[in-house]
Amino acid sequence: MAEDAEKADVEREEEIPPRKDVSREEKTEAYEGLPKRSYREMLSDPVGLIFNVRMLRRFVQILFIVGINAYFVASLSGGEVFTAFWRNISFIIPALPILSPLQAPAAILAGSFDTFEREFASGFFPFYTLGTMIIVLIVLGRAGCGWMCPFGTLQDFATLPNRKKIRPAPNTETEMRRLKAYIFIIVMFLAVWVGVSKLTGTSAALTAALGPFAEAAFDPFSPAYILFVAFPSIISRGLWPTGLGNLWYVLQWGWFIPQLIFVIVILAISFWFPRAFCRWLCPAGWIYGIFSKDSLIGIGRNPAKCTPDTCNICEVVCPMNIKIRRFPYQHMHSPDCILCLECKSHCPRKAIVIRFS
Repeated sequence: MAEDAEKADVEREEEIPPRKDVSREEKTEAYEGLPKRSYREMLSDPVGLIFNVRMLRRFVQILFIVGINAYFVASLSGGEVFTAFWRNISFIIPALPILSPLQAPAAILAGSFDTFEREFASGFFPFYTLGTMIIVLIVLGRAGCGWMCPFGTLQDFATLPNRKKIRPAPNTETEMRRLKAYIFIIVMFLAVWVGVSKLTGTSAALTAALGPFAEAAFDPFSPAYILFVAFPSIISRGLWPTGLGNLWYVLQWGWFIPQLIFVIVILAISFWFPRAFCRWLCPAGWIYGIFSKDSLIGIGRNPAKCTPDTCNICEVVCPMNIKIRRFPYQHMHSPDCILCLECKSHCPRKAIVIRFS
């Protein structure tokens, strides 16, 4: 019966008459029209301003960006209870499918990709980390990217002030998304190479040649590593300038200078291109997408309410720039969906639904 229902949904999708491509100007007008309607809704429903999916996601994002760095918060406030709560979570799930460095001095939870990247480079196969990651992804999909990832949260807040987002052409978007796959292949190749060399006792020359790329090849370009490991290191070494008199401290930053510039550029790009790093450069997102494509929990559309030939609001507000209308009604099998539910929040006909399949 389930197969027949899914087949019927696919056939229904194929029966939709051809629709014209929506121009970038029309998308911008549709997007700019959203705030006026939402403001009226806020005035008529003040309770809904607080208790809604978007506000819930913002709360969870802030909770996790603070919770992942629980030790840092505890050192400022002495909140041992707060730290103990997150430590108990880390005992249950030591690594989450997000981008979070394992060796951050204030971190209490790590990202699955960051963990097994280092385990490969150490000469071990990450059975437990990989197994936990796959289980979480096939159940929840990439919800961790949309609700928990620290740098994903920073990108979302960098995007918030700007209502005029830039949407690349479909072919350009497709080509750009391939970059993260290439980055993943290079990073994993180096990690396995270093791991094998350690097992065979020939790692000295290789690690010397790779330098900062030996322990974890992606770390020098990982915004999470730069913000939560390299930046605290600068602070702890007393190299952060506090005035013109010690501005020369910047000269001792070394690698951190281009790393900081890289993060600033990424956040600046995210102002116009939502989740730019997640869409195009994050190797963790690429491997997570492979296992989350057919996750148990996903997004679907109600065919009785959805009008894909005349409405494209869901695609306009999607931070991952997914062509939602091109997927079957039953389930949107996109490896890039982060379950942020922006499409569900903005759909004027309430046609977006959460599906279990």
